[in-house]
Amino acid sequence: MSSGKLPYRLIAFLTLINILNFFDRYIVQAVEPLLKSEFGLTNQQSGLLGAAFVVGYTIFSPIFGFFDNRVDRRVLMAVGLVAWSLCTGITGLASGFIFFIIARMFVGVGEASFGAIVPSFLKGRVQDMVSLNSALSIFYVAIPVGSALGYIAGGQLAATWGWREVFLLATIPGLILPLGFFFVAREERAKFQEGSRPSFWKGITAICSARVLRLSILGYVLQTFALNGVAMFVVRHVANLGMAPEDAAKYFGYNLAVTGFIGALGGGQLASRMVKRSTMQVRGLLLFVALSTLLGVPFLSGAFLSSSAVVFFVLCFVAQITIFAGTAPLNSVLVARAPGGLEAFTQGMTIFAIQLFGSALAPVLIGWFADLLLDTMGLSEARALALGLQVSSIAMLLAGLVWLRAARLERQEFSVSGMN
Repeated sequence: MSSGKLPYRLIAFLTLINILNFFDRYIVQAVEPLLKSEFGLTNQQSGLLGAAFVVGYTIFSPIFGFFDNRVDRRVLMAVGLVAWSLCTGITGLASGFIFFIIARMFVGVGEASFGAIVPSFLKGRVQDMVSLNSALSIFYVAIPVGSALGYIAGGQLAATWGWREVFLLATIPGLILPLGFFFVAREERAKFQEGSRPSFWKGITAICSARVLRLSILGYVLQTFALNGVAMFVVRHVANLGMAPEDAAKYFGYNLAVTGFIGALGGGQLASRMVKRSTMQVRGLLLFVALSTLLGVPFLSGAFLSSSAVVFFVLCFVAQITIFAGTAPLNSVLVARAPGGLEAFTQGMTIFAIQLFGSALAPVLIGWFADLLLDTMGLSEARALALGLQVSSIAMLLAGLVWLRAARLERQEFSVSGMN
């Protein structure tokens, strides 16, 4: 039986796996300068290194989400964890650009089984919306913490031993953690009756027909575009400001860990307190996400206008707190507004959208734009990259405006239905 009481041990276990998830995901960004040099890549090709993971993640997230009500979710998550960890190790054996790209695609396939399932998995144990938001605020702390570890450990270990060894070492914890699923109790959940289970295409139609959900996902796409565009090139950008690449990765990692912890956990808990007594909790969460995001836009833009690494990190510190503050509230909205019984499928389709049009597109587009500025305007490579990264600020601004529109629409729908 689900309740509002938080299952802290389960949340801690899933959060630990999610930390590994983002650690493995962001190693590439930390060692991007080494990969660019070894493989002789352009900026656009470097962007493809970060985008490759997204291909497998994007394609298979909806598939794993679709099978959410058909297969034991513990098995799906455990198998995915083993698969992505093995493929992370194989990445370290890459002999060239194409081999590397293919290996990273398969890392994404494994990670899709985890990202698509966990929010609905937690909802099955914590049905109260405010408590679910609090649980997700803990779970999503893993995004900045895991990413930061990827930058810090990836940058430092690669500088000492080489980038290949970093990927090989990352395999080990992913082969141990799946054993923990043996201690997770089997779920007691309602299943679709035969004949009433929606088809893949009917599920997509139901998701796309929900207007608030549709706008929430669109804003998420824009936010993901911004964050992944920054993540792919930030080490090289800070190195262009005069800092050694391994130090740039280390200090950005520290920055990410602190701001992410404060933002994701603190923002999620603050949002829970703010909407706890509200009659329109979904609207309140959307407003929180929109306003916190818009608050961070000028700081993000200013960071890439600065010519000082210190000023860059200070401005990023503020921007990252405001951005991460909306992580749990936004995902709570997605779970709350998903069609009944399709929560995991909704999460899978959301991942499909944000990864295809956000994570995959951003590094390539920003790299292409930087190359264009370099070739047509005669700018230095450092200046061209800094201006190219301003595309991320524009995407963040649009994300905030889209979520404001979603909050207004939620209020209108609430007024008509009288239900939250």
